[in-house]
Amino acid sequence: RNSFIPLQPYVPLLCSLNSELSYCTMRARKNNERRTSQEIRAKKLLQHWIPTICVIIGLVWMGASLYLFSFSFQEPIQRNIPLGIGLLHSPEFDSTKKGQEQSMENDSLIKKNSNDKNNNNKRRNERQPKGQEKGKKNDTNNNKKKDKTDYRTINIETPSPKQHHEGKIQDILTNLTATHPIYVGREKLVKMLLEMWIDVTQIDDSIWKQVPLWEDITKAHGKSPVIYGLNSCAAFRESVPEFDRRVGIAGMFNTGTNLLAILLQHNCVMESRIKKLGRKKGHGMEWQVPWGKHSPAWYRGEGHVKNFIGKIDPDNLLVTTMVRHPHDWMSSMCRHGYTAKWNHTSQNCPNLYNGNEVNANFGPGPSHHASLAHMWNDWNGAYYNATFPRLLVRFEDVIFFPKETARRVCSCVGGKLFTPKEHDGLFHYVIDSAKVGVGHGPGLKRNGLIDAWIKYGKPLKIQMKESDLKFAAEVLNQKIMSSFNWDMPPIP
Repeated sequence: RNSFIPLQPYVPLLCSLNSELSYCTMRARKNNERRTSQEIRAKKLLQHWIPTICVIIGLVWMGASLYLFSFSFQEPIQRNIPLGIGLLHSPEFDSTKKGQEQSMENDSLIKKNSNDKNNNNKRRNERQPKGQEKGKKNDTNNNKKKDKTDYRTINIETPSPKQHHEGKIQDILTNLTATHPIYVGREKLVKMLLEMWIDVTQIDDSIWKQVPLWEDITKAHGKSPVIYGLNSCAAFRESVPEFDRRVGIAGMFNTGTNLLAILLQHNCVMESRIKKLGRKKGHGMEWQVPWGKHSPAWYRGEGHVKNFIGKIDPDNLLVTTMVRHPHDWMSSMCRHGYTAKWNHTSQNCPNLYNGNEVNANFGPGPSHHASLAHMWNDWNGAYYNATFPRLLVRFEDVIFFPKETARRVCSCVGGKLFTPKEHDGLFHYVIDSAKVGVGHGPGLKRNGLIDAWIKYGKPLKIQMKESDLKFAAEVLNQKIMSSFNWDMPPIP
């Protein structure tokens, strides 16, 4: 013990060094913790705020784009209307020199980009008849009222360039049939295309030769559309206020429900609804019924479609059901049966016999039928014998009598046909529906509507086994078929 140096004098120094070391260690640890928290906050900022800022920038850009795009709808008179028919502005259809000058003035007005609200009145004055002075003014109050029209909504009474050209359609038809014999006998079909601003001369003659003559079409399907249930229209309009009325589409698989829905949504409106809700939400033509367009009528009132649950009273809905000739429908089901399952093959279809049950699944629930022919009876019979307001529309009438069919359905619900948007022509015909055939060829050389005329314009050709034809003749509901002027095909 005496050999070691005494440490007592160094004790204070050692203690101070120890405390300093502890303090440095603690400070380093706090610095590390602070740095870690800062990194965490930076990561959160990158994860949350930067995407939010990007979304805000995107919304601002979209809003600016929509604002600029909206100007193209404010003055449709001054837009470049895609007529597709040079004949509409051709001087050969204006009988006087004055008419030629007006046609040139109309072309210059269409190309002019101006926001002057009085252009509507100027063009209307320039188109006045010969006996009326060009400078004559209309009632000031009426002019002001039309100048304030919001062209982004529908105004049925607002004059448009299409109304000016509508009177020339017959003159164009006369000229075309005189110079192009291929259109003779197909005038009604040509007129449909002209009303959609389609240049019919761009469709090859080889395609027109495949289109049946109108005489042959009327022999196969009649001279006017057949709609069952029109006797219930008056009671429906009296019991349901106009603002609450709607049309809902229904129909079995492969009956053209999409075709009818598009036709009505583009051409029929409820005036009181669009004035309050606008065109997009107020037309009142629903894509399907709330229980699902393919679901049988016995599921009516059982909400299935999410967008409709609790929003539409079934009593305020005019159900418009598509029906199709049973043999034609069964042939289509053989190609694509959707959820319907039964015993058949591609070589042996529809394979009708007792015991070949059909099971089909729909949104609200399943359905079971003794055969495919029984399924046609059960499904269509439920709507045919229903006591609630409904219409039954033939598939072929939507193809060959689209305007007449839309007018009758629209009148039944209390709506009105209106002139579609400027680029839609005088009437919106459905030319690109998958249910009526897919167009072949580039541009306007061919379209789905022409394919439908070719496919369905001739008498129905049934390719079924003799046993299937006999079974269908015994089972199918003759009352429903006769209501739509359908005949049973002959049995060989």
